[in-house]
Amino acid sequence: MQILVVESSGGKPVAHNELHFGIFSLTNVPDWSTEYEAVHKGIEQINLADELGFEEAWVAEHNARQYGIISSSQVLLAACAGTTKNIRLGTGVARLPMNHPLKLAEDFSLLDVISDGRLNFGIGKAYDLLEFQAYNINPDERDERYQETFEIIMQGWRTGKISHKGKHFSVPGEGEQAEEIQLMPRPLQKPHPPVFVMVSQTEASLRAAARQGFAFVMGQMPTWEDMARLVNIYREEARDAGYNYDEIDDLVARSSQLKAIHVSDDRETAAKEYEKGLMWYLSILSNRAKVGLGLNELSFQEYLDKGAIILGSSDDVAQQLDDYKKVTGIGGLVGWFDAGSQPQGQVLKSMTKFAKEVRPQISGLSS
Repeated sequence: MQILVVESSGGKPVAHNELHFGIFSLTNVPDWSTEYEAVHKGIEQINLADELGFEEAWVAEHNARQYGIISSSQVLLAACAGTTKNIRLGTGVARLPMNHPLKLAEDFSLLDVISDGRLNFGIGKAYDLLEFQAYNINPDERDERYQETFEIIMQGWRTGKISHKGKHFSVPGEGEQAEEIQLMPRPLQKPHPPVFVMVSQTEASLRAAARQGFAFVMGQMPTWEDMARLVNIYREEARDAGYNYDEIDDLVARSSQLKAIHVSDDRETAAKEYEKGLMWYLSILSNRAKVGLGLNELSFQEYLDKGAIILGSSDDVAQQLDDYKKVTGIGGLVGWFDAGSQPQGQVLKSMTKFAKEVRPQISGLSS
C-alpha cells in the first residue's frame, strides 16, 4: 500500500530560507565510558539542546552493541519529554521490523501525548544482522515486516482502531473477545505524528520517501554537491507522484542531513579534540555504513576533506554552514556533537557555542 499523504510539520511553520537544527544521540560506550554515563550524557544533551533552541533531538535505537545501547527510543524520549518544553523528539530510527506493530502504535501514541505533540516518527528497516538474530527475526523478512508494521501503525493512528490479518501479524489475534482493537491513547498530532524516512545512502529509500510524501533525514556520506543532486532527485520523484511545488518545498524544508559537528576555539583545536572519539566509532566497518560514510577506511583528514565533518571556530563553522545551505538546498542539519563519546564538558561547550555564536551568523540565509 502506497500512502500518499503530506505530513503535518508539527510545531512552528518551517521557514524555507533558514536552516533548522537538531542533535543526534547514539549513546556510544567505548572503553573510556560506561553504560550509565552514556545514557545520562544523552539526556543532559537533549535538555541543553531544548534550552539553547535546537528544534529537534533524534535518538538512535540499537541493542547488543557498544556503539548504541538504547534498545527502546520511546523509553529514553519519554524521560526527555518530561524535562523539556519545546524541542521535538525524534526516533532515529524506530526499527519497525523488530517490534510488534500494536505495541509501537500504543507506545508512540503515548509518547506524543506525554510530550504535548512533539514526536517526530523516524522510521527504518534496521540493518544489523546481530539485532535480527537477537530477536529471532529472519532478516529476509525485513522489507515485508517493515511495510506491514507501518500499515498497521498508520491504520491505528488514523482511525483509532486496528483490524488486520496479514502475513506476519494479525491484530487482534485469534479469539472471541474482539474483531478489532481500539487504540488508546490516540496521538495528539493530527492526522498523526509526522513521518520521517531515515536514508543512509540508498537512492531507492529516498525515492520511496518522496512518493509517500515523507520528509527525510540523510546520512553523512553524500558530499555537498551529491546532496544537491539527491535533493533534486527527491523533488522530481515527488512531483511525478503528484505533489505540488509548495508541498515539495515544505517537505524539503523539513528534511535534514546528519553531520558530525564540533565548535571550538580554532580549527586545529577542534580537530584535535574531536578526532579520537569519531575515529573510534568509525574504526568499526559497519558503523561507517550506518551513518552513510561508506565501507572504505579513511583517515580523519580525508573525512574532513570530503565535508563529512564540520568543525572549527564559530566563524569557521558559520561559513561552512553558509556554503552548505547554498549548495545543497536542504532545510536542516542534525548535529552529531558526541560522536564516539566525546568528553561531556566539551560536547556541552560545543553545543552552546553553536547556538550562541554560530547560529546568529547564519540566520536568514537564502536558499
